Amino acid sequence: MSLCGFTSEPRLRRWSVGVRSALVLLVVALILVASPTAGAKRRDHTPPTFAGLKSATTCVPGPIGGGRTTSYTLRWDAATDKVSPSSTIVYLVYQASAPGSEDFSAPTYTTAAGVTSFATLPLPVDKPVYFVVRAQDQAGNIDRNTVERQGQNLCV
Repeated sequence: MSLCGFTSEPRLRRWSVGVRSALVLLVVALILVASPTAGAKRRDHTPPTFAGLKSATTCVPGPIGGGRTTSYTLRWDAATDKVSPSSTIVYLVYQASAPGSEDFSAPTYTTAAGVTSFATLPLPVDKPVYFVVRAQDQAGNIDRNTVERQGQNLCV
């Protein structure tokens, strides 16, 4: 006898539960395959569109030197992507002590997703510093811009 799909027969009850479990797993698998994130990782091979770093600034009044340090604030406009929303894009920050010497194989910093500014760790104020910022989408594609900005002290 069956009541709401349940049966008192042990063999049929096990079969019924097994079929339901399989159906639940199938539905979950279909949802995961159809989700935008899963699709982005499978099909997105195009990096985000990103104009690069707009500014790298700090404010240290008075004489520069003497072992003083300061954080630089980096700013940029949000990247866009055909698959990943701008709110999910992370930014890779590359820092160098000479123009054009950023090591693009390893970012100095990685930002949280969706931000359009970043404050560095304290750096010596009496030494030049250069930055490049690149956008990375959810699929791992990284833009290749080389827009470099030298850190500027606005208060000198």
